[in-house]
Amino acid sequence: MSVTPPNKPKERSGNLRRTVRDFIDLFLERWWIGAVVGLVAGVLYVVLQPHRTPVYRTEVSLLFETRSDNVLNMRPVQELALQSASELNTHMEQIRSKTFYDYYVQSLSEDDKGKILAPYRDPLKPDAPPPDLGSIILSDRAVFARKNTAILGISITNRSAEMAAFIANTMAKRYIQYNLDRAKTGTNSAIVFLREQEDELRTQVADAEKELQDYRQNNKLAALGESQEQARQKLISLKASITALQLARIEQKALLDKIEEKQKAGGDLMDIPEILASPNVAELRNTLENLRTERAILDVKYDSESKQIKANELFTQEKRRALNDNIERAVAIMRARYADALERESALNADALENEALVRQLEKLAVQNRNLEAAVAQKRNAYLDIGRRLTETNITSQLDHTTMIRIFDPAYVPGQPNNDGVGAVTAKAVGVGTMTLFILPLMIGFFDTRIRSPLQVEDGLGEPLLGTVKPMPKMSASERANIYRLQKDPALAESYRGIYSEIEVRSTLAYPKTLILTSSVPQEGKSQLSCNLAAVFASHKRKTLLVDCDLRRPTLHRYFGLKVDTGWVDWIEQPVGERKEIPTGIISLGENLDLLPAGRMPSNPTEVLDRLANRAVIEPLLKMYDLVIFDTPPVGIFPDAVLLARSCHEAVFVCRYRTVRIAPACKNIDRLHEAGIVVLGVVLNQLPEAKARAYGYEGYGAQAAGYYRAYKSEEKNQG
Repeated sequence: MSVTPPNKPKERSGNLRRTVRDFIDLFLERWWIGAVVGLVAGVLYVVLQPHRTPVYRTEVSLLFETRSDNVLNMRPVQELALQSASELNTHMEQIRSKTFYDYYVQSLSEDDKGKILAPYRDPLKPDAPPPDLGSIILSDRAVFARKNTAILGISITNRSAEMAAFIANTMAKRYIQYNLDRAKTGTNSAIVFLREQEDELRTQVADAEKELQDYRQNNKLAALGESQEQARQKLISLKASITALQLARIEQKALLDKIEEKQKAGGDLMDIPEILASPNVAELRNTLENLRTERAILDVKYDSESKQIKANELFTQEKRRALNDNIERAVAIMRARYADALERESALNADALENEALVRQLEKLAVQNRNLEAAVAQKRNAYLDIGRRLTETNITSQLDHTTMIRIFDPAYVPGQPNNDGVGAVTAKAVGVGTMTLFILPLMIGFFDTRIRSPLQVEDGLGEPLLGTVKPMPKMSASERANIYRLQKDPALAESYRGIYSEIEVRSTLAYPKTLILTSSVPQEGKSQLSCNLAAVFASHKRKTLLVDCDLRRPTLHRYFGLKVDTGWVDWIEQPVGERKEIPTGIISLGENLDLLPAGRMPSNPTEVLDRLANRAVIEPLLKMYDLVIFDTPPVGIFPDAVLLARSCHEAVFVCRYRTVRIAPACKNIDRLHEAGIVVLGVVLNQLPEAKARAYGYEGYGAQAAGYYRAYKSEEKNQG
């Protein structure tokens, strides 16, 4: 039997996915805590509500208007007109600011301050220090904007109705004056700044104009445009001459190349028209032709030694020498012309380069001149703009800004105090109690990480959900362990059948094999699941052995109504030489299903279980059975399941609804992975049917049970 090597623990989110249904359950589970605490909080609010001195509340409204009588088409340096909602918010924050508060307090006379403080003095303690003026003025002060308007409200609370109205109205008036002062201060500052800028720009304009004038004088740019035009025209003429010379030179070169080719080939140079057109060449050629004709006639009349023939030969030789000399002279002239063309072209190119440099220099001077002119124009325009703005600002400073902010609705003297009455106190108490009723249970439940839904199994534990089991009806422990065998609750029986199917699908091992069932803590339904799951495997023709490995509380034999005196503990503690290969005490529970009870309780359970986990001990069982199921103690308390995992194949982890928390469950599953066993998945036990339906995890459930009942009934009727 091979054992799976240690697995790396899975990476899990550790977060619980909570749905609306989960929060409802959290509330319903602890609503009574919220009800009790909320009731106590509401009662305490009513009891501890102080009997305050009557206070009075009033408010004043400020209207922010945009000027419509602006006769100047200008942009003022300091504009008080309201342009947007953001500016209205700015005014709100200014009224709330400490800067305005200090301004307001400084504007009050000592008599006004005394009137404001008077309602807060204790007549029984005339020598006591007066209360803080700021705490009185700022107490319950509120600044707010009226929706979709340019109106701000200032609400003031005071023990005196008259002082409440006085503070509100004076605060509004002082804020109007405060903005006037800021506007004037801002305008005066702007005038000083603009005058400084005007002086600076005036100096910059003078410096720029002087720089431009000096540049023109130093570079003699009085007739820059004319010089540029002359240089450009000369450059154009030179380039035209160069082009003509280049064409002539190319023609001369082609002619010389043609002559050279004729000479190399031994051809007659007079075939070249330019040679033939040379002085005397054509005439000499005609003369030679005549001499040749004359010789032919003489050869008929005279012999070769005659005077006539001799004279003809001498004259012909003379003319041929003259012709050759003329041809050579013509070729020499052509070569001289070519050399002269080259020289003239070179000279013109040099003149052109010099002229191009002059053109570039003049263009550079022109560019710099234009830049200086642009700089002068820019600085002059900036100077003129500053002058215009200075003029506008001086005029703006003379305008009256009092119409920009005005009191829209003055504060009135309230006729009755603003303290909460019995109804208001009761309503607030009810509100406190109601908030506590709903918020407290949810806050407590938020930190409750116990597994309470199939989604949390898959998300929090990171393991597949093999199935769910609903709460057991009122049955004995024996009946619960034999639900599948007895078929007392078809829906529960189908749940176990569904778990069996998931195990078959997810297991990749062939039979025979071993299966461990464990949990984190006791009372999670692990043993009852082991009994019913073993019965399902047996019903599917798998010869199954159920082994009770809980040596501290062996209970499986009781579930089946058995009294045992021996078990595998007695067998394994026998000496190796006397021990039989197959444990004694195996009890048949039915077709394909046997039970191996624990037997007597050992003094050292862990040591005994470690001996059972030996491969050589388990191997003979796999020769007799297709499947061996080990029911182990909780892995979160005892190491027994981890010991067995070293020599077993697969494991099923059991979690009871609302019992075990995410963190310890993850830790215990990781211990199984590290021991080398394959964890097939998790069974969520005792999950209420309503919760299962809400999450769509009914498994085969009641519907499947109804289907099978109908099928059996139909089968019976047909029989």
